[in-house]
Amino acid sequence: MRCAVCDADEARPYRVVDGVAYFRCRACGSLFAHPDFLARVATAAAAGYADAYWQNELGAARDRCFGPAIQRVAETIAYCRVPIGAFIDIGAGTGWLLDALEVLLPEVIDRFHAVELYPPPLPHRTANPNYVVGTLADMDRTFDAGVCIEVIEHITPTALRALAAELAAASRPGSLYLFNSGQPAFVELEDPGYLDPHGRGHIVSYSLAGAASILAPAGFNVIELPGRAWAFLAEFGPQRPVDAEALIARLWQPVPENVSMLRSARFGELIRAAGIDSARAYLSGR
Repeated sequence: MRCAVCDADEARPYRVVDGVAYFRCRACGSLFAHPDFLARVATAAAAGYADAYWQNELGAARDRCFGPAIQRVAETIAYCRVPIGAFIDIGAGTGWLLDALEVLLPEVIDRFHAVELYPPPLPHRTANPNYVVGTLADMDRTFDAGVCIEVIEHITPTALRALAAELAAASRPGSLYLFNSGQPAFVELEDPGYLDPHGRGHIVSYSLAGAASILAPAGFNVIELPGRAWAFLAEFGPQRPVDAEALIARLWQPVPENVSMLRSARFGELIRAAGIDSARAYLSGR
């Protein structure tokens, strides 16, 4: 079978989860649900985000937005090599990450934005005016950094290609995005129940090679984050190696404008320290 992610003729049966067959690509390593199931997901679109889905998701969304998502934002700011004038939360769900950031960084909250195509019903989402219901193409602006947390495992490779194209159109050279999503090693070694077609809607586990096969043609350099099989960076620019040493150098040589932005905000120093410490904690204790 051809891989739904990289299109290599190397996909073999992996396992059946809740009646849905999953496959592993021997070329890129990605795991994906049967193409017929992926097609049904694409056809269902918004129906997959009915009230029942959000009722199950709201608790986890609140915990995530007011907890680890803040650290992912902090890390992205720390790693970014261009001044950040606009930061985007892609597939923001409830948008509560904006609410958390408004508490911590009220003086610069106007720089933070969020977009969600299939939002939960009111009142279960933020009232922040920078929360947009729609797609990146509807934002009509460019971004310098952002996060995409617990999103791409829910969408088909075709949808991810569309997202990559929209993100490229909305990015300045050097823009940096952190994608938080379980890779195959995470599925196999840390969370065997991660693949979940009907409950959590996890239909694809993108490997780094699989993500690169989709993001690189759109102009992004996919960067491994050592020590975690559940996140990677995508930088808008030429393909080039970025190893652990280079990532550490970014932490200790931050963009001055981004440091100034954080220092102008109420808890900006906390965010700055959280970004450095969280990143270093995963970089093999370096």
